[in-house]
Amino acid sequence: MKILFENVNLKFGRLELFKNLNVEITGGKVFGITGKNGAGKSTFLKLAGKIIKPDSGTVKIVDAETIAAVTPEMKIYDDLTALENLNFFAKLRNKKIDAEKIFNRVNLSIENLNIRAGNFSTGMKQRLKFAILLSVDADIWLLDEPTANLDSEGRNIFYNEILSATDKIILLATNDTKDLEVCNEILKLP
Repeated sequence: MKILFENVNLKFGRLELFKNLNVEITGGKVFGITGKNGAGKSTFLKLAGKIIKPDSGTVKIVDAETIAAVTPEMKIYDDLTALENLNFFAKLRNKKIDAEKIFNRVNLSIENLNIRAGNFSTGMKQRLKFAILLSVDADIWLLDEPTANLDSEGRNIFYNEILSATDKIILLATNDTKDLEVCNEILKLP
């Protein structure tokens, strides 16, 4: 599995984010993307996930079919319980899940299953987003500032999960130095 950026160019108005960008991202590694605010980290993920297209050049996904993401923009439904959110997103992907097992992986207690997501703290919402990512079992993980609002326990759970996901393509956009320590390769955007 891999994602190939071949001579990718992308501008927003006069702002040139990428010029002749050539990158190969292979499965089994954690690929970090870092750079100052506005450098294009989130945009890089959107290109990799084919959410947006480059102005020129190509982004190819080879031998991978499914994509899932944890981003600040990812919406969970506040009026649904944690379990209802998890089941909703799994059903979109036709996945049968063991909710209790997935919740255990992100250390959300069984008591949390039936609590409305709107009552969760921001850290618990981040754990729920990660549980949703795990439930859909995608080939490619697009992670944009995924440890935001997580305590040290939550960060360690996240790190252990991504380091054990050796059969995935994992892209991690962050400026957090601890997040970058788990990356096998890092692309620093100007």
